[in-house]
Amino acid sequence: MNRSELFKKAAAADTLVSIFTLMLDAGESSKREAAELIRKLGPEQRRDLRATCQETDELLDDTILAEMRERRPWKL
Repeated sequence: MNRSELFKKAAAADTLVSIFTLMLDAGESSKREAAELIRKLGPEQRRDLRATCQETDELLDDTILAEMRERRPWKL
């Protein structure tokens, strides 16, 4: 991988981190700023962002279910 590709990957990762950071803030201005960053993403980057959000959601569900099984195995 050449230097230009590494720079592009680092910039894309920085953008994704910025989007997640902005979404943690409950303010409307932060949501608008996150939306603007999402609009600037290309199709592949949007697909990657969507996949990451879905995987995170599934991980949260799996973690919660595992905790429930540990606390009350008779209920599941």
